[in-house]
Amino acid sequence: MDYSRVYQLNRLMALAQGVSEEQYDKRETWYYDETDNVKHLVLLPEKRVNASENACFVLGGVQTEDIISDDELHAALGKEPGRELKSTKDLRGSFVEILRKDAFQRTFDLVESKRWNVHFIMVQVWYYAFVDVIDSICDDVMLAHNLKAILYRILKSSPEETVKLFGKYHYPDIKDKDKIVFLDGLEAKVLKFIGTVPNPPDKMMASILVKKINEAKKKDELTFIQDETPDEWVKMFVQFYSAEIYSYPNRTLVFDTEKQVEKLLTEDTIEVNGTKLNNYSFSDSATNPMIQVCDYVVSILRKYFIFVDRTLNEIVADIEKFDKQQMQRYRLLNKVLKRSLDNNPLFFHYIASVETQYNINQLMEKYA
Repeated sequence: MDYSRVYQLNRLMALAQGVSEEQYDKRETWYYDETDNVKHLVLLPEKRVNASENACFVLGGVQTEDIISDDELHAALGKEPGRELKSTKDLRGSFVEILRKDAFQRTFDLVESKRWNVHFIMVQVWYYAFVDVIDSICDDVMLAHNLKAILYRILKSSPEETVKLFGKYHYPDIKDKDKIVFLDGLEAKVLKFIGTVPNPPDKMMASILVKKINEAKKKDELTFIQDETPDEWVKMFVQFYSAEIYSYPNRTLVFDTEKQVEKLLTEDTIEVNGTKLNNYSFSDSATNPMIQVCDYVVSILRKYFIFVDRTLNEIVADIEKFDKQQMQRYRLLNKVLKRSLDNNPLFFHYIASVETQYNINQLMEKYA
């Protein structure tokens, strides 16, 4: 498939937002692993979806030209040479809990000492599932970001009710005959939220959402949530791999082995400006220590992104309970993140609530 137009638009958008041509076009190597890869988000026959409301897919790792050997990695993480290192063994628990783990310290000590840059695509899966609702009822791009954030918070606050409502009408394939009753159900959820939330700004944004929902009842169609694949809330995650490949053709991308993704990419030849792209490869983590590093990095990032997917006051209350060791490691994480972001804004790619992004940025500035 020819992705030339998408590549050109992505590049122009990045440059318009302050990214330099050098940052966008630089020839460099990015290593990747992934976590919370549920493949796609669908409503199953038993009327439940295949991922929790907190699902957070992270595809990322480190950018560097300076690789290390397997023995060096084992030494850095305090392990005897031998079997493949797995974060699932060393980083069990919540973000608060893994701040006490030696593997947390050793992972980011290694990244910082090598001056490697951390990069990622972070996808709040439930957030991404519902953005088309707002894009169908709101034409104001800036307002839409805030409406998407409040809708995400409302829908994930009562996941069983959300699945029942959206499943009943086979979202995102809402039929014309069901359009009004679906919007009525959505409005009822928002009004219920308004009646319980104490924060005036949240009440105001939710009230604007109610207004947009009622305006949408008069529309002939809901553009992005009709005539789509029924019960497929998020399409196959191969789209996130493809986007890295066609957006940055000068990069050398090394992904962890993912057979299904490899197969789909083989079937969909990626071309940009008349050239078939071969700027990517897949590598078995068992024999590639750089992919193992990425495993630890994305595992920590995923837990952190879930930790900050709350109100800032709730997050700060937890941070204030950190002991000296936890705070030291938390500052190290933010130091690495800020250094990476300052090096190149393209290292961070969010498909996530603007509230979560704001939290990450505010905390990074404070604790880096």
